[in-house]
Amino acid sequence: MAQAPEKPQMLNSWKEIASFLDRGVRTVQRWEHELNLPVHRIGKGRRSPVHASVPELKFWVATSGVNRTANGLALERQILPAGLRRNSDALETSHRLMAESLKLVRSVAETSVRQQRAAEALQKRIMEMRARLR
Repeated sequence: MAQAPEKPQMLNSWKEIASFLDRGVRTVQRWEHELNLPVHRIGKGRRSPVHASVPELKFWVATSGVNRTANGLALERQILPAGLRRNSDALETSHRLMAESLKLVRSVAETSVRQQRAAEALQKRIMEMRARLR
């Protein structure tokens, strides 16, 4: 069996970043300035080349809430006819659940980052203690 090619873990241009996020180049550039999209520049200046890591982008998407509005609108258009969109209890429940879900994702992501930092600090302390014992 042929395996599917592995997705890159590093995106090396605005086009690749925009394609990964399924948005336009100008949109992701705006997100960099307005919403702190985790994009790194090679060199100094606004026109210097950019790169971004896929895990950082996934974390940012999960915690920024940027896709929540777009996905909510798409969901609304798929499920209900135009006349029923505003009056549906199901839609309101769906939006509430989506918001709560986003809060939980953010909480888990933030906790994960805190635990990772704590583990790194602990590892550093262990290495320092080992060095003192030698």
